[in-house]
Amino acid sequence: MSEWNELKKAHYGSDTCVLSEFGTIDFSPEKLKKIEGVEKLSYDEYLEIQRKSAKDCRHYFEMCYYEMALGFKGQIEKKNSKNVCFKRIYVEGMYRDGTCFDGKEDHVWLPINGFEEYEVGDCLSFFAEVYLYLKTSNGKKIDYGLRNPEGIKKIEAYELPSDDELLMQSINSIICETCFLNEQCYGGYCLKNKDELKAIRKDMLKLAKAK
Repeated sequence: MSEWNELKKAHYGSDTCVLSEFGTIDFSPEKLKKIEGVEKLSYDEYLEIQRKSAKDCRHYFEMCYYEMALGFKGQIEKKNSKNVCFKRIYVEGMYRDGTCFDGKEDHVWLPINGFEEYEVGDCLSFFAEVYLYLKTSNGKKIDYGLRNPEGIKKIEAYELPSDDELLMQSINSIICETCFLNEQCYGGYCLKNKDELKAIRKDMLKLAKAK
């Protein structure tokens, strides 16, 4: 707890967001006011909930919340009169330095508004607002969701990346970031030996899938 107390003492009440061993902790009192369902939550309770649950959130939505969301894709898994559930949401976003990132979040529920005309099994692309809300089932937890979808379009299933494709994108990013030719590379044509690059990708993919 000493690490938490020191972190809390250093940033208490400030407009600061800290990436820590507890996860991303947002100390901004103003941010508390923007969270859905926290009308009776005190500032200290807000911080304590973050300490306990910040690592257990939808991290790619979190990245879009603090950086920039470029769009979302997914396949409808369930639907009722009030909500729609996507089997998984594929996330595309961009850091403030212009570097793009992508990932996925599984079993995401959204309000039905905007999705009424679509059916289970439909694959869609859309943009939406990322927001924070207080989740109260199985204890209190602050998490990220999507709402107010715009630009909804029906797409083909093949336009949704597979798990292996997403994993390979992450592997390629790691290879580029750690490459000794990084400073000579302009981000287009890879300068590494093709056979060596293929072997590295194969080994890293095998290792990642074994975990």
